[in-house]
Amino acid sequence: MTSPRINPQKVFFDTHGKFPRVTVDLEPLSLPQDSPQTMPKRITDTTLRDGAQDPRFALFPVEARLRYFDLLHELDNGTGIIESVEVFIYQKRDVWCLEKLLDRGYQYPQVTTWTRATPKDIKTLLEVSGGAVKETGMLASASDHHIFDKLGFRSKEEAANKYLAPILTAWENGIRPRVHLEDATKADIDGWVIPFMRLVLDETGGAARFRVCDTMGHGLPDPGAPLPYGIPRLMAILAKETGAELEFHGHNDFGLATANSLAAWRHGAKRVNTAFAGLGERTGNTSLEQILAHYIRLYGDPGFKLEVLMEIKGLIEMEVVPISDKSPIIGDVFGTQAGIHQSGLERQGKAEGGLIYLPFGPELLGRESEEHARIGSLSGMDGIVSVLNRQVGKLTGQVGKYTTASKVAKYVYDHIQDAYDGRYDEASRRWVDYRTSFFGPEDVLALARQYEAGRAV
Repeated sequence: MTSPRINPQKVFFDTHGKFPRVTVDLEPLSLPQDSPQTMPKRITDTTLRDGAQDPRFALFPVEARLRYFDLLHELDNGTGIIESVEVFIYQKRDVWCLEKLLDRGYQYPQVTTWTRATPKDIKTLLEVSGGAVKETGMLASASDHHIFDKLGFRSKEEAANKYLAPILTAWENGIRPRVHLEDATKADIDGWVIPFMRLVLDETGGAARFRVCDTMGHGLPDPGAPLPYGIPRLMAILAKETGAELEFHGHNDFGLATANSLAAWRHGAKRVNTAFAGLGERTGNTSLEQILAHYIRLYGDPGFKLEVLMEIKGLIEMEVVPISDKSPIIGDVFGTQAGIHQSGLERQGKAEGGLIYLPFGPELLGRESEEHARIGSLSGMDGIVSVLNRQVGKLTGQVGKYTTASKVAKYVYDHIQDAYDGRYDEASRRWVDYRTSFFGPEDVLALARQYEAGRAV
């Protein structure tokens, strides 16, 4: 059944618990030509599957899952770029949720599932979906660490044959197998991954798809990085040697999930797998919103309804888990307290060249009224004046008249800096009584009113 090219020797990448060393000195590979196996680029979503395994919460409620699917459909906005979403089918709540998702009848995202490498799981899928699910992910752990140490197979050939059985069960029942090559960035690429992929393609008439998983986040986006760590080289070689449709699934353990995903797209992957806000095991998966932003940068906006991202964020924070304010795209990417940045923000409204200190306009995500300036210890006059004028506008409906040249702004600035200075206590030789929190808009306006009241007297 299996190819004679399978390497019978064990190949481990044991780092002894240290950071994996990589020598980056290979000549970069040429980019693959566009073909049906590599284009058009697509995004898949695993928020309700791998994202739900995030260790920060115990349950992704089923009603929240349904609402997430609805919002994902709105976000895609009929483009078909967000191609699919995958779900579990293990528990009663999972089966109920699957039925409700299918009842939606959306063309995009399509509903796919995830199963273990057993024919039993495929039969369960057929029973619960009634043939409505046309594709399923199927685990095929690829590294020798998993084949031998985790799963206890006696040989790589035994693993290949074991994985093949449910793949064929799915294919024979009209379900396209999407084979998840778990831990591929620690795998024997020439000695097992490529022979196994060829075997699966032969047995399915070329219909199987493959998800290449950087399970531990060891991958590098550098084109000069070697196998199995180098994502450009890994994807390019798998595409060339097998001709298969490839999908990349990244993890963010070394902070490179998005970079690796973009490198995978460029070097042979047709699809990138994502989870909203990078939810997932350990440090999480590739972030959906980051990949959406880069899709637009690389290939143009097909018509995404980007303002839905903030609705999704609200849903996740209310029903599942808080999201860091430092998250790119959906976090507090418009806030600043540094004086030089606040000056740039104030000037960019009339700047000939457009935005100065914003990565993109907040209106892109439906955040037109975003308050940029936060008044802290590093804030300057521009930020203070901006807050004052905005606050006056909110309270009176009139345009504020404060400027950086006004004495009131100087008074507010000095008072704020005095508060953050505190005082030096000679006895203890320490700074004490200093403020550590921001001044809110109401605080800033109150200081201005305090100065103005004193002037009136």
